[in-house]
Amino acid sequence: MKISGGDAKVCPDCSCDYLAHVETCVDCGTALLAPEENARLQAERKRCREGALEEPVAVRQGELQWVDELYRVLIESGIPAKVSSDSSCGKGCRPAFHLLVAGADAEKAHHRIEEHFSEVNPEAGASWERMSQGKCPACGTDVTPDTAECPDCGLTLLVIE
Repeated sequence: MKISGGDAKVCPDCSCDYLAHVETCVDCGTALLAPEENARLQAERKRCREGALEEPVAVRQGELQWVDELYRVLIESGIPAKVSSDSSCGKGCRPAFHLLVAGADAEKAHHRIEEHFSEVNPEAGASWERMSQGKCPACGTDVTPDTAECPDCGLTLLVIE
């Protein structure tokens, strides 16, 4: 059923229509918007997806699924981005995928990707905090910067080649 007028809200992610008193999409949990706000947001996302990037730089490289996830995060955050790939070697190698942004947006993109990583992996923040205090990120045992393996839990801390 299509709802219209002042009695409507729209999910900006899955386009489901809701009555005005509903605040969050039941399907994806996204905050709902008035139709006019949704139209502006969709136009901004389209600009971010389709606009040209000035002096593009790669901010991440990896498997397509991961790069695509980060691409969506940047687009939803209003940071124009593109995904490109290297050609494979033809011997069974997979191509590498690159997440590109304009050079002027690189720092903002890095920051947003780090925020996303912290949102998805909140335990990583605690690990980095322990490491900065000279402790094993897994168990909290005191370690030095040149400790290769935690003496308590055995976690590899330093890879020596």
